[in-house]
Amino acid sequence: PQSRTRERVGCSLKMATQMLVGEGAKLDVHGCETVDMASSFGKALLEFSFIVMAAVTVLLGINASKSKAVGKVLFPATFVTGVASISYFSMASGGGWVIAPDCRQLFIARYMDWVITTPLILICLGMVAGVNKWDIMALCLSDVLMIATGAFGALTVGNVKWVWWFFGMCWFMHIIFALGKSWAEAAKAKGGEAGSVYGRVAGLTVIVWFCYPIIWVFAEGFGNFSVTFEVLIYCILDLISKAVFGLILMSGAGSVGYEAI
Repeated sequence: PQSRTRERVGCSLKMATQMLVGEGAKLDVHGCETVDMASSFGKALLEFSFIVMAAVTVLLGINASKSKAVGKVLFPATFVTGVASISYFSMASGGGWVIAPDCRQLFIARYMDWVITTPLILICLGMVAGVNKWDIMALCLSDVLMIATGAFGALTVGNVKWVWWFFGMCWFMHIIFALGKSWAEAAKAKGGEAGSVYGRVAGLTVIVWFCYPIIWVFAEGFGNFSVTFEVLIYCILDLISKAVFGLILMSGAGSVGYEAI
């Protein structure tokens, strides 16, 4: 009796683990006979991205603690890579995904990451530019709506998918316009090195962020890209937009005059 009880408990734990990490998922979900999944190379990319994000998080955290003024800018950047490292650990360990209606492995953890980290990136940019908190809040709300509509689109099929994509692009253009015009003007008016540092990090952000909806079209949208290639591109974009972004902010900590924030 005890051995049978142990077997039952073991089976229950195995089933629960499979549900959590996605292993052994039924392929007949949504009527799918086969599901496009990330290969071993894709999983290795996720592991590499986790390591880089975690390392940069530690580095940013150490530098953010040097002064209160610097911490105002670098602590949000630290949380950006910190949240991203948790997300990548989740995906690298086999979790954080579902089977989308178009029979693709969809990493929900990625969208959960973005809905937290992208507003934090905007907060960092707003701090450097010296814009008021209400402008920052408005852009963060647009950002959350942009990510949410992207997730909804990825979880649907047919024409509705592209309606969600269009909604997301409307919020996206609001963000890009603000970063390139009103926030850039505020950074220039602030004087000192703020305009220069803002120009570098905002320029990097705008260029990299423009790539995301394009990749979405061919990955979550049309499904032309394999999930492994999707993972590769998103890993590159995330490392640039978060890890490199934070390192640029850290390098400018001594010259921007964060004490004026």
